[in-house]
Amino acid sequence: MQPRCAIADVPGPDSGRGAGRTRPGNGPMAPAVDFSIAFERSLPCGLCVGVSIPEDSSAITPAVLARLHPDEAGHAVTLHPRRQATWIAGRLALRAALAGLGAPPDPILPDDRGAPGVPRGMVGSISHKRLLAVGLASRECGWTVGVDVEQRQMGKQDITSRVLTGAERAGLAALDPAAREQAVMLCFSLKESIYKAIDPHVRRYVGFHEVDLALLPDGSARVDTHLVSAERLQVEGWWSFARDHVLTGARARPG
Repeated sequence: MQPRCAIADVPGPDSGRGAGRTRPGNGPMAPAVDFSIAFERSLPCGLCVGVSIPEDSSAITPAVLARLHPDEAGHAVTLHPRRQATWIAGRLALRAALAGLGAPPDPILPDDRGAPGVPRGMVGSISHKRLLAVGLASRECGWTVGVDVEQRQMGKQDITSRVLTGAERAGLAALDPAAREQAVMLCFSLKESIYKAIDPHVRRYVGFHEVDLALLPDGSARVDTHLVSAERLQVEGWWSFARDHVLTGARARPG
């Protein structure tokens, strides 16, 4: 039996193995340039695009705002400069993913749950860290999707007990500290992706212990849900790496 959240034969950063691989013709991940496309990957749950986020808010020029839909640009200028950069990059990432699937360039504005609104017939999700935003898009076929990006290192605060179930923590016991930390961040990220994917169905906050994961060496995951409100959902998830980040995606549907 695969240990909960254990990882065997983990690929290196930017590996094509795992949750997806770089689309043919796109080559390796591009160097970080402000608001440029960092990568484009076909995942089992959709097309994922990464966009680099600048450290300096002065990079938010009229030319950058012009890449947004006018309604998006109007919203962006109301935000704090630091929030502007992540918000713009997230929209550019999702817009590129949607365009790759032939979607019209409609405005991507927050819905009543804070999720990005996408054109009819599509589903999508956005995530970002300080220097990287990602957008995941798929054609609507009964599944909703979620994406998340996180740093590979946990940081100063140990989030293991908050994020992992008892069964998941038991699966980490035999791992060395570095592998354990990476497993925790992968589980954290994948749970975030799952919560985004299931939110349209449950429309409530979902606790970390309502989902139990087993990460599999092929980049997929076994997902067991224990939702307190007893919704019956089919949920699938995948994990991979992008630069010094973990990248995860998920999809969900009733069943």
